[in-house]
Amino acid sequence: MLIKRDKNIFAKIPVIRGVVLGINVFRGFADLSIISQISQPDIYDQTINPKGTQRDLNHSHAKNAYNYVASRNFAFWPEVFLCARNKNVVKYIPFAYCKDTGVLLISKRAINRKSISISRVDGNHRLHYASGDYPGYPPLRKPVSFCLAMGLTRDQEITLFKDINDNQRRMDTSHLDNIKIRLTGDELLKKEDPYLYIAKKMSSDKDSPFCDIVYQGGHKSTTHIIPLRALKTGIQYMLSRTTKLTALKDPDVQLKVIKNYFLALRKWEPKAWKHYKKYLMLRGAGFWAACFLGTEIINDVLTKGKFGVEDMLSILKSGRKWDWSNNGDFKGLSGRVGAKEISEKIVSKLKNDSGVSVENLVRKIMSK
Repeated sequence: MLIKRDKNIFAKIPVIRGVVLGINVFRGFADLSIISQISQPDIYDQTINPKGTQRDLNHSHAKNAYNYVASRNFAFWPEVFLCARNKNVVKYIPFAYCKDTGVLLISKRAINRKSISISRVDGNHRLHYASGDYPGYPPLRKPVSFCLAMGLTRDQEITLFKDINDNQRRMDTSHLDNIKIRLTGDELLKKEDPYLYIAKKMSSDKDSPFCDIVYQGGHKSTTHIIPLRALKTGIQYMLSRTTKLTALKDPDVQLKVIKNYFLALRKWEPKAWKHYKKYLMLRGAGFWAACFLGTEIINDVLTKGKFGVEDMLSILKSGRKWDWSNNGDFKGLSGRVGAKEISEKIVSKLKNDSGVSVENLVRKIMSK
């Protein structure tokens, strides 16, 4: 077969055409530098690229991948998985003797960095430094296998991305939760994963204290101070035992009450929200403790037929003043056990309707 010279063609790659589990693909071999140049990652960014499919790049991991190939003569990688979003940048010319083998012509338009014609579904870390575009990292002219799918939708891309990565290298759990949200409608998510549904609404509702500060995977901004998975787990803790809150049943109703609690918490300890790095309330055991505490506060106000922010704030203020700073009252406490200890300490100082704290009530009982 003779292919005419064409100044618009960037690469000519022999391939096999086939189907993998219902997906039409081309499989072949090409230098890493070529695959890197013709493809691009679509990094998810909840602000500027909310339809992106890829997690944020870990430069250390990408450099290790580059050095692994550059420094070894004997090595192996699973195939890189790409998707041609723009079918006009690729053309398949089959051989006369077999229609499922031929040559894939890649247009120079594929290397235009202003738009993504061929996306990297899996293999971004392996490809990032391979192109030769970065100082100190010459192009890798070593052949690897690749698989190119044609015309997948964005949802299909992120579904396959999740399937590949969730079952192999450990992924950022917040990124996985975000993908689940994007692939599942609100009503179905409410039924299948009410904790994630509430966490999602808490992170996006404009009247929520967590609006725009929740990290949902992909590119991480300095304004993202709490991971989506951490928020989901905290809500799960709040609903982990039978209370007046769990009796409400409807996640939308539970959402309103939980939102009010965290608004009250922010009023109770505003410095922990403004200077979160200096305080424990929104990090680690401190956040789990705030969630366990929320179960008690919410149950108390609901028992009285109330659910407002000021109702909850009044209970929080009924106890002693705590130092939530890094070196304060809860220094050294960690994990779920530490969180329970923090919560129990705070609850023991809260006063009930009679003005008696749990701690004083215990003393009174034991004195009889």
